[in-house]
Amino acid sequence: MKIAICDDDLTDIRTIRDSIIAHPKAHEIVEFTSASPFLRRIHGGENFDLLFLDVQMPDSDGWEIAKDLKQSKVKTIIAMITIMGEYIYDCFDRVDWFAPKPVSSERIHKIIDNAYDILYPKAFEFQAGEIKITLTAPEIIYAESSRNDIYIHTTNGNYKVRLALWELEKMLSEISCFVRIHHGIVINLAYIDKVEGNDVILKSRVRLPLSRNKRKPFFAASAQYIRCGHK
Repeated sequence: MKIAICDDDLTDIRTIRDSIIAHPKAHEIVEFTSASPFLRRIHGGENFDLLFLDVQMPDSDGWEIAKDLKQSKVKTIIAMITIMGEYIYDCFDRVDWFAPKPVSSERIHKIIDNAYDILYPKAFEFQAGEIKITLTAPEIIYAESSRNDIYIHTTNGNYKVRLALWELEKMLSEISCFVRIHHGIVINLAYIDKVEGNDVILKSRVRLPLSRNKRKPFFAASAQYIRCGHK
């Protein structure tokens, strides 16, 4: 995996770098003490699998960099590393994960492991009528139940599967980016844009109901996911 670190604090860079080096798998690490050289490399066509990005740097706002990268469709997984914890519920549309400083080696390793889950996702098989389909977790946006069937909405289309929602939850239980927001709806937290009142708004602008009795576990799961604790 090719990993970039963009942070103006040399101590923080060293901490993150040493943690990456200590990870069981080998990685290519590129360090940047400001955003400008990083952006030049990105706009020049260089790709990074994972970016550890600080929020506050002398020449830029990491928050805006993350937003621009996501809007430009750059396929870089972004982990925001910052002391500014108030951002945690505002980062769905900008970063993949959030980790507060000081960040531990355990947290860094969890971020790397989760990045591998995205880059090399586990596949699940479903029977949709007479057709057998194979879906990875990142392809599943949300699923909703309808009597004895569930409709799985994916990045490549929708599928009707003869399955109970709890059975799908059990299949996906080891990947905690999935959470039930309603008695008949399970969503992938990676596709959330924001929460408005009693609705969860997805990046596709789909609006889904958030049940009153699911609010607390939903926000707890969201915070855990954003803090890179999902596995």
